Amino acid sequence: MLNARQFIMLIRIPSLTATAIPLLAGGAIAFKVGKFDAVLWIDMLIVALFLQIATNVFNEHGDYVHGIDRFVSHGFSGVIVKGEASTREVFKIALAFYLAAAILAIPLVVTRGPLVLMLGFIAAAVGFLYSEGPLPLSNTPLGEVLVGITMGLIEVIATEFVSSGKITISAYFISVPISMLVSAILIANNIRDIEKDKQVNRKTLIVLIGYRYATTLFYLVITFSYLWLPIIWILTGNFFINLPVLTLPMAVWGAFYLHKNGWKYGVEISSAIYLIYGLALTLALLLI
Repeated sequence: MLNARQFIMLIRIPSLTATAIPLLAGGAIAFKVGKFDAVLWIDMLIVALFLQIATNVFNEHGDYVHGIDRFVSHGFSGVIVKGEASTREVFKIALAFYLAAAILAIPLVVTRGPLVLMLGFIAAAVGFLYSEGPLPLSNTPLGEVLVGITMGLIEVIATEFVSSGKITISAYFISVPISMLVSAILIANNIRDIEKDKQVNRKTLIVLIGYRYATTLFYLVITFSYLWLPIIWILTGNFFINLPVLTLPMAVWGAFYLHKNGWKYGVEISSAIYLIYGLALTLALLLI
C-alpha cells in the first residue's frame, strides 16, 4: 500500500499544469462566447486531470514493464523500482482514475452529445497507448506530435464545446501554441533521456534525429509559439493576444540555461515556460 508521499510522487502533480492550461484557455474562449457553463467546465477539468493522472501512472507501469526504467533516476517516481508498489497495484491505480474519469464524463456526454464522447475516447486511448501495449507510442517518433495534438488542439476545442456548446475558429488558433509548448515539454524529456532510450532501443524522434538536431528542434518549437502570436493578432484583430510576449525573457533565460547546463531540468524549465505563457494567453483571451 502506497503512503501519501509515494502516491503524490506517482501521480506527478507538477505535470498537471499541462492539462490545466488548455482547460483554462478553452474556458476563457467559451466565456467570451457568452454561453459559459461553469458547472460543466469544472466537471471537464476534473475529468481531464483524472485522465492525465491515469496517463502518468500508466507511464510508470509501462516504462517498467518494457524495461525502460530499471533504476531510480530523475523524472519518475520509481515506486515500482524501489519495491514500494507492484506493477499490478500501479496498473490498478491507473485504471481506477480512468474509471472515475469515465463516470464523471457522463454528464458531459449527456449534455453535449457524441462529439464529447469521441474526443474523450481519443484522449484516453492516446494516454493509454503512449506507454502500454506491444508498441507504445513513446517508443516511436509519433509521441511528441500525438501528445501535442491531444493536450493542445483536442483539449482546447473540447473544453470550449463542453463549456459553451460551440467550437469557434479562435479555439483552433489558440490551440497551436499550446500544442507546440506541450510538445516542447516532451522533447525536453526525451533529450534528457536520450542515452537511456538508446540503451533500450527506443526509436523516439529525439533518438532518430540525434542530440544536436533535437536541441535545435526544441528552440524552434519555443520560438514558433511566440511567432504565432502576431499571426493570431492579424487573423483576429485582437492586440491583447500578444500579452504572452511579456514571458519571452523567461523563455530566453530557460533556453540559455539548458544550453549551458544540460537537460537534467529540461522538463521543469519547459513546463515553467508553458505555464506562464499559458496563463498570459488565458488572461489575453479574457481581455478581448
